[in-house]
Amino acid sequence: MRYIRCSSLLVALLLFANSAWSEDAWIPIEKRVAAPKLVLSDVKGSKRQLSEFKGRVLVLNFWATWCMPCKGEMPEFTKAYADYRDRDVTFLAAADEQRSARPKVEAFVREYGMQFPVWLEVGEQNLKDFGVGPEIPDTIILDKAGRIAARIVGATDGATLRGLLDRILSE
Repeated sequence: MRYIRCSSLLVALLLFANSAWSEDAWIPIEKRVAAPKLVLSDVKGSKRQLSEFKGRVLVLNFWATWCMPCKGEMPEFTKAYADYRDRDVTFLAAADEQRSARPKVEAFVREYGMQFPVWLEVGEQNLKDFGVGPEIPDTIILDKAGRIAARIVGATDGATLRGLLDRILSE
């Protein structure tokens, strides 16, 4: 019985910590600002712009193939993508990788089953422009108007990501 109480208490504390953490990530509508300009190359080498996604909720994840926390959170992103892609939510993985790392990036994409766009050549200035970094992973969620609605510094989990997405979609 004592074990069950401790486990229940632990679960409650983790849920509280998770909800408090996602609340720290949340940006109220009246405090949101437009996302900065972001122009990067996709894996095939074409220049792409963040503005292409205006009108949809966008999950922008800054990551790298060599980043252990990125490897830990990527399965959550691929699961969430499958659940939200039909709800006007787009995912974009912006990698802190040079064009020469394309084979490693492609292997990572295959290993984690990433079916959303992947862009390369994120730099420290890009992270700074979004109010995150210099460490990765970091995640930015934009609302349909292209404003920053949530900013997750560090690795995230599926519950936090889904909670933020549900909240934005309910606006």
